[in-house]
Amino acid sequence: MSVAPAGIDRSQVPSPGALRSFDFPTFRHHRLDNGLRVLAVSMPRVPLVDLQILVPAGAHYEARESPGLAHLHGSLLDEGTLQRSSLELAGLVEGLGGSLSSGTGWNMAYVEAGLLSSHLDRGLELLAEVVRSPGFAASELDRVRQRIQADILRRKGLPASLADRFFAAAVYGDTVYGRPLIGTAESLEQIDRELLMAFYRQHVVPDGSTLIAVGDLDPDDLLTQAISHLGAWEASPQPSLPVIEAVPLARTEVHIVDRPESAQTQLLLGHAGVPRSHPDYPQTILLNAIFGGKFTSRINLNLREKHGFTYGAQSGFARRRGPGPFSVRAAVGTDVAGAATEQLLLEMRRIREEPVSSQELEETQDYLVGVFPYTLQTISDIAKRLEAIAIFDLPMDYYEHYPAVLADISQEDLLAAAQQHLDPDHLAIVAVGPAKDLRPQMESFGPVLVHQP
Repeated sequence: MSVAPAGIDRSQVPSPGALRSFDFPTFRHHRLDNGLRVLAVSMPRVPLVDLQILVPAGAHYEARESPGLAHLHGSLLDEGTLQRSSLELAGLVEGLGGSLSSGTGWNMAYVEAGLLSSHLDRGLELLAEVVRSPGFAASELDRVRQRIQADILRRKGLPASLADRFFAAAVYGDTVYGRPLIGTAESLEQIDRELLMAFYRQHVVPDGSTLIAVGDLDPDDLLTQAISHLGAWEASPQPSLPVIEAVPLARTEVHIVDRPESAQTQLLLGHAGVPRSHPDYPQTILLNAIFGGKFTSRINLNLREKHGFTYGAQSGFARRRGPGPFSVRAAVGTDVAGAATEQLLLEMRRIREEPVSSQELEETQDYLVGVFPYTLQTISDIAKRLEAIAIFDLPMDYYEHYPAVLADISQEDLLAAAQQHLDPDHLAIVAVGPAKDLRPQMESFGPVLVHQP
């Protein structure tokens, strides 16, 4: 039996301690003559380095008639070069005791290597080879395409993936954001090596790309090595960023994806949000944390704790260079799908109509500011922050001031942000579940369309 030390009252919640000061790590930034940016941070605690090259070849850049091209291209970058086959490349990386990967998001494509710091120079040489001379071998193209097509087929059986697909189509229509990032089985069949090479030549260029290096390194030495391996990368015009304009919905629409066998319903609702570069982005971070971004958020306390509709409800603003979605999601019992949707819309209206209390605001600010240093414990954590600076053209001192910016947001600022960036009367509601049970519950929210998976 444990006994509390004298003077400690276990019936009282301990008072929080004072916030500790925190400084974002100093980093070196430089631009090579060919336009390539270099961001480097020295973190000598462990003998590791994280290297990555970001290139302007994200799905945001692909033509509307070729969905999945950017994703397939990014998946193939680390699958062999003109000098080495995929197996030879994998063997080389394994011999160095490291890792190599590539991929694509909406904003950028990347090639990344994790290595011992003693192999820094070799790692940079390897990344330069992958970025400057990918092979796109026919055998690798067929293999990776089949793997992605299998993933597309698998996703058709996942309620959350189905909700994402129909939600994107409803909100963004015939734009790049309206189609799956990984493409469709049909569109992938139309992509050949010639199309991949054309996309590569246009988008994998030094101007607009960034080398990020974090770990046990000397930034000056890193810059010298970057010039050695990437300085001769031939300069080409940076590809222009396509403009994506989401047309606001005329009214709320309901889309039911019929899955008669589902035991529960996947709800996803929302509308187009704001680009990551929007000046109100800090306000949306704080606003979303209160609304649905943390465990004690309003919608989670409402749907989970008060009504018992779900194990959890979440919301978020997607970080994209264009107007990424604001979305709210929850898996609920089919018999309460309509009631859950009503509560979500009620909370969205409430946060637009009533200022948050000073206590709720201060608690959320303390949480976000207090947890921020814990998101920067590893070299990968730091690298991700540098990615944001590179991708969204943030000021170099952005994260030095980020906690103070959050702490300075007022109740009036949040109310204005909610009124401008949340719109409960013009959104898409997607419900994946048995249509015969869902339709009667959802008809009051707007016109209902029933889709097959």
